[in-house]
Amino acid sequence: MAAVKKVFLIAGASSKNGTSVAKLLLAEAGNKYIVRVGARDPTKLSALVALGAEAVVLDTSLESAFAAFNGVDGVFIVLPFFAGGVEDILIENYLKAAKETGTKHIVYLSAIDADVKSSHNHKKYEQLVSESGIPFTILRSAWFHENVVSYYAQTIKSEGVFWSSAGDGVFTSVAIADISAAAVAALTEPEKHVGQTYTLTGESLTDKQVAETISKIIGKPVTHVNLSPEEYEALITQFTGSKEYAAALVLLDTNRREGHFAKVDPALEQIIGRKPISLHEVLTNNASAFKEA
Repeated sequence: MAAVKKVFLIAGASSKNGTSVAKLLLAEAGNKYIVRVGARDPTKLSALVALGAEAVVLDTSLESAFAAFNGVDGVFIVLPFFAGGVEDILIENYLKAAKETGTKHIVYLSAIDADVKSSHNHKKYEQLVSESGIPFTILRSAWFHENVVSYYAQTIKSEGVFWSSAGDGVFTSVAIADISAAAVAALTEPEKHVGQTYTLTGESLTDKQVAETISKIIGKPVTHVNLSPEEYEALITQFTGSKEYAAALVLLDTNRREGHFAKVDPALEQIIGRKPISLHEVLTNNASAFKEA
């Protein structure tokens, strides 16, 4: 008699982290799991479906949450950022559906700054998850290595420069692939991770060190310019048109200056059983993003 496959739901599967976790689960030898991927628009998940995932609608309706969570053993939750309060609705629906459908384990993706003043509500959501009565694991992720590419590549390519207001503040960062490896470990071996809150970090660097790293990789000078918080907020507002987003980045840099993100935690290496992927490796793999065509 064939063994019953565990069912894992990825709530927020269209996000970079959600997609990465789904791919790792689908790549497990022997097609071991049923991987259900949920998003507001499941047509955006066609690449995961092609790999063997089951796509479902998962929007702000409670009905979609009940349908998505039905028969699920474990769920990986990634909430949207700056979604105008949608996050509150989603986490409430997810937890209600998880309770009533008998979900056995929640893995919640939080952030390293959950315990300090921040622009998100991860601390509140962590508390809701931990008080839900459902076995849980919380993953507090550091700044993504990949953010260096998405945030800085454009101006490095055109001007050889990027800006922040972090000064000489040290920040920890981590590869999305390593976050995903930790999430898969928690989902597939819950007995080892239930009740734990892990801080996931890879390495710690200043922005000056990041500039030096990129410069060596691409073979041209890259400069980091430190601005005052006011100057940086004005610059980001000009670039993005969002004062809220600019204020969030300034607050992040304030926490960096104050040393809140300086410590490299050993948890990630212990969970995934290997050295974390370095920022240098991620930037090398994305070197073309920093170079003129």
